[in-house]
Amino acid sequence: MTRTGTTELLAAPLGTARAGRLSFARGASHLRIAVDGSMDDLYRARFDGKVPDIHVERDRVVVKYRPSLHAPHGEIVLSGRIPWGIEGRMGMSHVVAELEDVELTGFAIGGGASDVELRLPRPTTTVPIRFGGGASKVEVIRPAGVPVRVRVGSGASELTIDDLHLGAGAGAIDHRSPDYDAAAERYDVEVGAGASRITVRS
Repeated sequence: MTRTGTTELLAAPLGTARAGRLSFARGASHLRIAVDGSMDDLYRARFDGKVPDIHVERDRVVVKYRPSLHAPHGEIVLSGRIPWGIEGRMGMSHVVAELEDVELTGFAIGGGASDVELRLPRPTTTVPIRFGGGASKVEVIRPAGVPVRVRVGSGASELTIDDLHLGAGAGAIDHRSPDYDAAAERYDVEVGAGASRITVRS
């Protein structure tokens, strides 16, 4: 760890890792997640304010935010040389994940996600994307031409899936791109009950 002014810089070497998993033990907020295919580290991170605890368990990067009245603003950059999965147990808020340049194996966030923008790469298989119940103001952006299935639980409102727009009282839905069933490279998006202002588009 190094310190520049009030900013903490953290990193871990890539080593022999063949895949990675980024895990948020207590959720995440005010965070940018990006990818760099040229760096030699497994990850690099910088935060302003109270720095989360970050440690590596084999190929798993575990991020645990510390209790604080003011969440730090930060950035985590992942190595683009290996595939990654991303998971969080307690939701996300004000997070932008720019994952266009990585092989993504999955993305799963527990209940309470809000103000999340997820930019996806072109998949090489069926890739699951999961948000728990109560998600609000979530935008999932995939490459043009990639088929998608979107399932949203009961009580949903204000949903946009490509050219499909559903307002208040949309209820539970299960929508598939016309070529989804025949495709091998696709996204399977699932959002829990009570979701609102959800957008899935290319």
